[in-house]
Amino acid sequence: MTQALFGPVNITFGNSANFVAEFLDSDGNITAPSSGTITVAYTNASNASQTDTVSLTATGSFFTGTWSSTSASIGLATWSLYSSTGTTAVQTGIIRVIDADGV
Repeated sequence: MTQALFGPVNITFGNSANFVAEFLDSDGNITAPSSGTITVAYTNASNASQTDTVSLTATGSFFTGTWSSTSASIGLATWSLYSSTGTTAVQTGIIRVIDADGV
């Protein structure tokens, strides 16, 4: 399921988005790939498209990582979660970067 179905998650410009992921196999059982990454695509402060890749750190069956919004413009950023076992995103979502006034 995509997080985008629930709408974007707001973060204030300059803050970070923390990700925690757990990978499941096709039967719904927890599986631990050798690594995972998240890509975050957004418009940067120079009004150019930018994609950052966040390497995830494994802790037990969970993978964690942090993306900083300091390079992003106010607006939407899309993220995609990948495991080392495939090239197709296993989860996607949207972050809304807002200014301190909530706009």
